[in-house]
Amino acid sequence: MSTLANAMDVLKLIARLRRDITVMDVANELSLPKSSASRTLSMMATYGFLERDALTRAYRPGSVIMEASYHFRASRNVASLLEEALLALVAKTGYTGYLNVMDQGDSVVIQMRTSAGSGVLQIYTPPGTRAPAYASSIGRAMLARLTDAEVVALIGPRMEVRRGNVPRTRKDLLERLAQVRATGWALSRGEYVDNVAGISSAVIDSAHGQLYGIGIALPVADLTDALIARFGIIVRDAAMGVGKQVGDPYWLAFGTTTARA
Repeated sequence: MSTLANAMDVLKLIARLRRDITVMDVANELSLPKSSASRTLSMMATYGFLERDALTRAYRPGSVIMEASYHFRASRNVASLLEEALLALVAKTGYTGYLNVMDQGDSVVIQMRTSAGSGVLQIYTPPGTRAPAYASSIGRAMLARLTDAEVVALIGPRMEVRRGNVPRTRKDLLERLAQVRATGWALSRGEYVDNVAGISSAVIDSAHGQLYGIGIALPVADLTDALIARFGIIVRDAAMGVGKQVGDPYWLAFGTTTARA
């Protein structure tokens, strides 16, 4: 493996572990010989990508990384990155895309983007529209980022929406959310809006705790198992791309640890 590839993996490891790292961390987590791990860390420190704590001898991001990170944070934010991801998602799938936020127990539309392609969905849910979060894929994608206890407290005892495959009980909802945490995306079929399906994922702004949902809407009649699987991965990857850029813990750990429940 090249030195540059090793350096990339080291930076990803720091982001995932969210702490200073040691030579043994790198050797164990990246399956590198101890000598290679030590050499990579030493070289990265020499060029300012890392700095070493004089007391613990562990490594943390150095001046070069911190300066680049500051520039990124100053010029970009979670919402702007998600807007770009939404446009790309609509172009890639040909269906209407949505960006939502969580407000109490509701999912609220803040952005809607349509495609000029033949697959465009001619049913619109304009910005400002609210719906119970448990009653849509984009709402459940956001709920899945909370603990089960937080979800129960947020939605309360009553689940009044009974359309499509909306969860009928809290037990059903929590089981659905566990699946979303495992796969990274959520599916709905004709729930809050009749005959409209949704495939969605979520990102959290760690700095402010704001939850964002991103996804597509399409006719239920268009759903096939192959399409669901393909679009699920596309939507998940769109959210994951933003999540990793902004330090979302779930996406940094996705595929390596079990999502919290």
